[in-house]
Amino acid sequence: MLAAFFLGIKTAGDVQPMVDPTRADSTVIEGDFNGNGILDLSDADIALQVSLGYLPTTPDMLSHDPNHDLHITAEDALTILERLEREPPVPQVAL
Repeated sequence: MLAAFFLGIKTAGDVQPMVDPTRADSTVIEGDFNGNGILDLSDADIALQVSLGYLPTTPDMLSHDPNHDLHITAEDALTILERLEREPPVPQVAL
């Protein structure tokens, strides 16, 4: 690790996530950490679990980061809760 420091090798914290813009489901819903297509309470729960270190951060989560700082924090959970207060999730109806 000391050699990496002297050589200037990037660490995991310096690596930016790669988001494939050609994915079919390229619509990004900020804060949708569980990937179900809607913003709901479970997304805030996931943000809290990640911020406390109970869940690992994934590149997909970082691509849905509400404030685009590439860190999932309690602030992101609060942002999700504030959005849900303004606009509650619409239940999906199976066709």
